[in-house]
Amino acid sequence: MDVIINEVVSTVRLVDNQSLLDERTLSSIVRAVLAAVEEKTAREGRRNDEAQVEDDGRGGLVGRGL
Repeated sequence: MDVIINEVVSTVRLVDNQSLLDERTLSSIVRAVLAAVEEKTAREGRRNDEAQVEDDGRGGLVGRGL
């Protein structure tokens, strides 16, 4: 079974019919990983927005309060 997460591709091979991860468990893991990736991306975006310094158009910098 192929699992695709954004740019990551992984193949999961079942060893036998009594697999430790059934389809429902695997889906739950995939959902948790996707949520964690989305949160990390959002957190990085917020951090980048806070670190950005803008030019005021007159050669000075626009200060941002925290």
